[in-house]
Amino acid sequence: MSILDQFLAGATFRTTTPSFEAGEEIEVYVTDYDEADGDLYALVGETRLSFVDGSRDLVGCRVLARVESFDDDAHRGTVAHLETLDRGSF
Repeated sequence: MSILDQFLAGATFRTTTPSFEAGEEIEVYVTDYDEADGDLYALVGETRLSFVDGSRDLVGCRVLARVESFDDDAHRGTVAHLETLDRGSF
């Protein structure tokens, strides 16, 4: 085993398209509100999580959300707002 292999042993890299399980509770930043369709959402890498509830004043807030559904192939899901953790901007 080379020194580089030893150094990288056990290392993992984050993905730009993370997966989530229904029922999982996660912390996310609410990134935007789409005026056209009224969609409030968070982007986690290239994964888009749409809120089934919540208001546009949550944009810029860090929130605790529960995953309601998730499509691994499309990297899209729906989440429910549970609690606002921080009203600061990112």
